[in-house]
Amino acid sequence: MPPSDANRFARKADECRRLAAQAGSEIDKRAWLRLAAEWDKLADDAAQGRGIFERYK
Repeated sequence: MPPSDANRFARKADECRRLAAQAGSEIDKRAWLRLAAEWDKLADDAAQGRGIFERYK
């Protein structure tokens, strides 16, 4: 994946963390943080040049 994908995924993770901080309930906050963690994984994979399914091989 191009480096721009890693940046885009990292921005999505940051957005999820921002939304978690604004969440009205603990359940919503945890959900946003789980999404952020998944975006972080995608960003890491993209930065390492791995495809999105390679971590599951």
